[in-house]
Amino acid sequence: MKKYDDYLEKILTAVFGGIGTMAIFINLFLKGLTPENILDALKDIAGLVVVIAVFLVANKLFRKGEKFDFVKLFESHLKDWIDQNAFLISDENIDEEGKGKFHKRYCSMVIDHSNIVTRKKYAKDANPKMEKGAFVYLPYEDESGKLKSKFDFRFNPRTFERQNHYKTENGEVDLKSILEQFAMRINDNFKTYQIEATANPSNKTIIVSFEQMEQTKENARKLIELVEFVKTLVLALA
Repeated sequence: MKKYDDYLEKILTAVFGGIGTMAIFINLFLKGLTPENILDALKDIAGLVVVIAVFLVANKLFRKGEKFDFVKLFESHLKDWIDQNAFLISDENIDEEGKGKFHKRYCSMVIDHSNIVTRKKYAKDANPKMEKGAFVYLPYEDESGKLKSKFDFRFNPRTFERQNHYKTENGEVDLKSILEQFAMRINDNFKTYQIEATANPSNKTIIVSFEQMEQTKENARKLIELVEFVKTLVLALA
């Protein structure tokens, strides 16, 4: 809906602005190209520009004042994204209270990514202990009950066992290096949206903070693009 409103706004502004400008020039030619009439036409054009500018500014201020739940909208888009990736991602407890001290909710990713092609089973039917692991932990409330403006990606070392780029001297997966590289790629690609990704190797996670991000409907969807981007990174390296 956001994109539709913006498009309609631009069309209406262009149409009525064009009609107004055309009317001013037609009126000028009918009256005659005298210095006095030309100055009147310029004054009318300036007035039209001011009216259009006031409309655009007022419209933007009105939209900024609209109240909506940014995190809930993000979660709604995330559920749609999960449905689109049904053979890779499963919704474990997004609509439930969550588990643990902070009632964390999350979605999981299957470890065998060939399931995207073979479609042997839906990700929701995969064994949670053997066939899939947590992928995105949703924002949760801290001890004071305040909702944190961040979410986590969690990674299973088993996902990257077949790659040869990030291995320790013992031949094990160097998950620390992978997380640091992933965090750098996230920051490189989404830095204009004022998010910050930080690798946390001890917890096998990347923390994505959107505290400084402008909480608009467009940016709530942009976070889903970020999730899709990280999914692509995982598939590329797995």
